[in-house]
Amino acid sequence: MRVSTNQTQQVAINAMLEQQEKLSKTQKQVATGKRIFKPSEDPIGAARVVDLKNTIQSNEQYQKNIDSARARLSIEETVLGNSTDILQRIRELSIAANNASQTNETRGFIAEEVSQLLDELLAIANTTDGGGDYMFSGSKTNHKTFVNNESGEFEYQGDNTQRNIQIGPKRIITTSDSGNFVFRSIRDGNTEFTALENPTNSGSGIIDPGSVSGEYDDGTYAIIFDKKESIDPNEPTTYKVIDDNNQEVIPAGTEYVEGANIQFNGVIVAVEGQPEPEDFFVIRPSENQDTFTTVKNFVDALRVSRSNPTQHAKLHNEINRVILGIDSSLGRVLEVRANVGARLQALDSQETVNTNYHLQIKEILSSVEDLDYAKAVSELNLKLTGLEASQKAFTRVQNISMFDYI
Repeated sequence: MRVSTNQTQQVAINAMLEQQEKLSKTQKQVATGKRIFKPSEDPIGAARVVDLKNTIQSNEQYQKNIDSARARLSIEETVLGNSTDILQRIRELSIAANNASQTNETRGFIAEEVSQLLDELLAIANTTDGGGDYMFSGSKTNHKTFVNNESGEFEYQGDNTQRNIQIGPKRIITTSDSGNFVFRSIRDGNTEFTALENPTNSGSGIIDPGSVSGEYDDGTYAIIFDKKESIDPNEPTTYKVIDDNNQEVIPAGTEYVEGANIQFNGVIVAVEGQPEPEDFFVIRPSENQDTFTTVKNFVDALRVSRSNPTQHAKLHNEINRVILGIDSSLGRVLEVRANVGARLQALDSQETVNTNYHLQIKEILSSVEDLDYAKAVSELNLKLTGLEASQKAFTRVQNISMFDYI
């Protein structure tokens, strides 16, 4: 077999080029600190690197979501805190206004302050977040949450949607609460039933909020007062209780004792003062009433001039209902605020989990992708030595010719 000079040189050049390629790859690894540059170099390792990097990107997005959720919930917590302060002030004013020492003039001063607080509370309910979205409008973020319409009602323009955001591979957290839940779906009365006076009552009877004993049957009842005609001026006032079918629950002629409990079908109430014949009070199941309407009713009640015991009794009945409504509103705001606080704590907890997970994934990625420098430097020196030897051999071989031996 003949081997030409050209063939010998080409074999030597190819060998040097191969050594240079290996050396270049090792130099690149040392320079970048990375072991894999093409999937073909390590298909399994390359696929794992892609998966790990996707996991890291997802985890980084979860952390951004946590920052976004924390910003929104922090704003909501501040708003709810401000709402609590306003409602507590209104409650203080309602107790003060319920004092018999107040005059029409002083109640007017209280009405002005409460009216300002109502405007402030409404503005708070219409708060927007940093992006200009209304916080309590559910998914209708571009709709103002509450508006006072032409009929004087406080109209809710949002929906009941709660916005959520993912903060972990298997964890989603709520970042908003609907205004309907926070400010609107508040049960009036004692949350089970409401005691209402007849607007035409002529006596001084004041009914308390009442309570439930056992199980209230959600019925509607009337407590009707009467006084038998007698030559005895001390003839006691009596009453009866009827249901919405006009059936007697407590029979007529039952003696009325001021402040004593009137109990029937799970309802316990008491009446102070002196009701007149044909005066009556209605017991009905509690209904939803928004916080703003409760406060507005308070303002309206304060602005009515009162000059006799009957009118003062009506005022006390109205303010008693206001106090109940404010208490229920406060309870709802505090409930939501506590829930927001729990969500903020959950964000902190998940952030720690994500941070630890991120470090673990980075360590795994490093073990797969990063270069073993000690081994790489040793290989670099070995390949450099091999290339130098190949070059020296080529130099010597290319100077050899058969003509030197002829």
